[in-house]
Amino acid sequence: MHIEQIKLANNLETLFIDSHGSTAASVQIWFRAGSALENAGERGIAHFLEHMFFKGTKTRPGAKIAHEVESFGGEINAFTSFDYTCYYINTPNNHLNETVAILLDMVSNPEFANDELIPERDVVFEEYRRSEDSPSQFGFKKLQSQCFTGGYSHQILGTEQTIKNFTREQVVGFRERYYNLENCMLVIAGDSSKYRSKIIKTIESHKMPSGPKTVFPKFHLKAKDSTDIHQKDVRQSTLTIAIDAPNYSDPSTAAEDLAINCLGHGETSRLYNNLINKTPLASSLSASTMYFSHGGAHFLRFAFPSEDLEKICHEVISTLKDVNQHPFTNEEVTKIKNQYIASKVYERESIEAFAFSLGHGFAQTGDIFCENEFIDRLKKANSLQVNQSLQAIFNRKIHLNLQTPKDYKNNKAKLTLENFSASLKNIFSKNAHLTPAFTLSKFDESTKLIQLKNGMQLIYRYNNMTPTFVMHAYLKGGMMAENTINAGLHQLLSRTFTYGNAQTKYEELKNDLERLSASLNGFSGKNAYGLTMHGQSEHSTVLFNHFIHTFLTPTLPTKYINLEKKLIKRSLENQKEDPVKQCFKAFNKLIFNKHHYSQDIIGNEKTLKILNRELLGKTHLNHLKKSEVLLTFCGDITIENLLDLLKPLIESIPHKKTNSTKLKSAKPILGENIHIPFQREQAHIFIGTDATNFTQTEDNYVKMLTTYLSGQSSELFVEVRDKQGLCYSVQPVHHSALEAGYWGIYIGTGQEKTTRAIEAINAIIKRISKEGLPQKEFNRIKKMIDGQNLLNIQTNDDYANLYSISTLHGLGLDHQHHSHEFIRNAEYENFQRFTKSFLSQKWNTIIVGN
Repeated sequence: MHIEQIKLANNLETLFIDSHGSTAASVQIWFRAGSALENAGERGIAHFLEHMFFKGTKTRPGAKIAHEVESFGGEINAFTSFDYTCYYINTPNNHLNETVAILLDMVSNPEFANDELIPERDVVFEEYRRSEDSPSQFGFKKLQSQCFTGGYSHQILGTEQTIKNFTREQVVGFRERYYNLENCMLVIAGDSSKYRSKIIKTIESHKMPSGPKTVFPKFHLKAKDSTDIHQKDVRQSTLTIAIDAPNYSDPSTAAEDLAINCLGHGETSRLYNNLINKTPLASSLSASTMYFSHGGAHFLRFAFPSEDLEKICHEVISTLKDVNQHPFTNEEVTKIKNQYIASKVYERESIEAFAFSLGHGFAQTGDIFCENEFIDRLKKANSLQVNQSLQAIFNRKIHLNLQTPKDYKNNKAKLTLENFSASLKNIFSKNAHLTPAFTLSKFDESTKLIQLKNGMQLIYRYNNMTPTFVMHAYLKGGMMAENTINAGLHQLLSRTFTYGNAQTKYEELKNDLERLSASLNGFSGKNAYGLTMHGQSEHSTVLFNHFIHTFLTPTLPTKYINLEKKLIKRSLENQKEDPVKQCFKAFNKLIFNKHHYSQDIIGNEKTLKILNRELLGKTHLNHLKKSEVLLTFCGDITIENLLDLLKPLIESIPHKKTNSTKLKSAKPILGENIHIPFQREQAHIFIGTDATNFTQTEDNYVKMLTTYLSGQSSELFVEVRDKQGLCYSVQPVHHSALEAGYWGIYIGTGQEKTTRAIEAINAIIKRISKEGLPQKEFNRIKKMIDGQNLLNIQTNDDYANLYSISTLHGLGLDHQHHSHEFIRNAEYENFQRFTKSFLSQKWNTIIVGN
């Protein structure tokens, strides 16, 4: 991958990231302009300006920008942070020059029309309301106002008052102050070599204004310790600890980052081991550091049942005291180092992600290679420095934020937190195989299907782009093998899969995985379950040994089964406060009726009671004996070496008959209108109907319809969101599984707009069911899907998912490719006929709201 940073004739700083042979590309423009620069009267204007840039130029009015991008299968979006804003288009590589022209036109020649500004205020206000409903976003907002300072103390979205009163003058003024040549960089990532001269000419035909370089305020938390408690519609409490961190470029930053991650990142970290593994006091915990242009903050977060606040505080103190007595070892520090470095290696699988990392470096520090410099400092940090850093962290000002359920009553909570804060500061002292016959994919010469034995196949895809791999093992099962008595069995089995095996205890297994920056996880879906592993190829011998023994002989300890059951019960409780979950849960019961899919994938409180170690172990052993096994590998290990690594697994699985999957159809209930009362700012609505399963060719027509109504230039988005301002988010939902499926449109809207939203969506459905779609749009859909297919398949995991399920259930290695081919060759009249018939069905409408 070749990287070149140059300043062109129009003085625009441009970064070319040339990846030879890439089918996907990403064009990004970064501006050092974010919410930290806003004054009190314009809070949220940086984010609102981001929205307004999408509203068109003279040559591309209205939704024409998004329409052009999505017409060739591209994706256009943007995001605003405290210190920067980024606009980007992910595109098929053969549209690279056109993409550069669109993005530069968008940011160079915005109209900012008043008739676009007014409805967009409604759209952003709906986004704001959504954030108010989100416990995590609301909690961060409270933390900002509690202990952040200056421009960092307010929400990026702004306030209700500022959003509703944004003017064109404010939008233009903020742009004039910060969107200039000193503050921006254009990033072009992909196979650009053969288009380079044309792209440069395109760039130089656009002008950006000159201006002063942005000077960001220094970030720091408030000078006095603070404690804050607030309530929210949640089922459990969340405690956040916030402590100042140094600048990203500071020599001490790497050691501090390692220290906070050794403490609370990963399942072998000290806090995770004590708060979840040993005593399931917490449902989840995380450790992270947020960096700004000047300064940063460390965060520790714990989610737990409210009644356990004192126990959580006590256990955190106890853990830190143990770290003081028994400091982090070289092995613990090396594990975190390896994980960070591995994340950067994996990042190179996606051209978009790699470009983002360099662009972010420019926006945050002015240096695109600042991550490499950070990694160098990180490699040099030793365990002594890491332990000294932890001491330094907990001798700074400490800010505690507690979010509790609304019915939580604990008069001692404030005192508990104050004592906890004081205790935190008093802890640290100052101190060779033959290749079997195979079948090649007709569409992808790198992919082959190998018959290992009767009932056991291997999908193998060689990819030498990066020294990484993904390995999956599938068994038929999941929801299709469950009933009302044992619902959730396979989900619980998949969650307890990796708690050790007959050869390796859980603690040793997790230590090895984290030391090698690898992951090993169970999974379960509607029609299959199994095991997946991601790793670096240099560690393949150790990792495959763990993978094989975990798949064949998981120990499924009762201790961890009970832990997972407890966490699942909490999830079931949390669902009761989640309006979106309730919306789709109600719809699933209608559309799948008495079919297996109508159950909750995680089961219910009644079925959880009967699930135990004996039943889980017996079920998995039975699947190993009788079910077909599909292994899928994508990576840079040769087939000979891979088969050698897999030999113990291949020999342990018995021969078995191959049985075709017998499909069971659902008997949907249609024509229902259901209202579920829910006190929230927004109502959540799903209008949907029955659809085909993914084995049927008609499923491709549904995919085409979904594509037509997706994206920022779609009829649905423009009419319902942009013109009427009814929502922040509206989108079609196409759920296509092996035995059944559904299709519909979801919208989250203000309670007072519910009727208008339903009418607007039904009007679109009715119009299309009556008139169909113009041939021009039919052709555009095909082009969009072609582009999306090129864009969406990049990583090893993408390829594994593309081939596996259809192969497992006897649909063939190239099922997905045949689907793409069907769409390319689809005839307009057949599509019209299907669309009109499909949209003329009865519909279910689910409303969750006041």
